Amino acid sequence: MSGSRLKVTALRTAVPFKLVVTFSDESSGMFDARAMLAERGEGVEPLRDRAFFGTVELKNGVPTWPNHFDISPAWLREEMEKRGELNLPLPVRRRR
Repeated sequence: MSGSRLKVTALRTAVPFKLVVTFSDESSGMFDARAMLAERGEGVEPLRDRAFFGTVELKNGVPTWPNHFDISPAWLREEMEKRGELNLPLPVRRRR
């Protein structure tokens, strides 16, 4: 997205440990967070609890949990694209 900051515009959780996201560039998909949760760090530790994982909210376009752990929308989109989890918007077709 050139010229503007990428944001998450819609977010919900799916079991187990997945996020269904829509970005401001209209791309969307389902992020499997299990690899992220396998990383070390006190920020991700609470997210390993399914109930806590489900408490994610959007704060200024950024997925954020009550322990202040957040995911950069740019990183999230890049990871989803690498893994084949990202759906790009269909191009607008013009009538002839």
